[in-house]
Amino acid sequence: MKSIYKKIIFILSAIALFSVIVGVVKYSLTYIENNPEKYLPTQK
Repeated sequence: MKSIYKKIIFILSAIALFSVIVGVVKYSLTYIENNPEKYLPTQK
């Protein structure tokens, strides 16, 4: 029985970690889109 609980905890933690990474990537992409002058090189 304990191995089943370990699998459930592992799957839940993996999903939580993945969702946090996806959220950070989405937030950083929208921030870069809103502030392009800080990240994109200015073309002369």
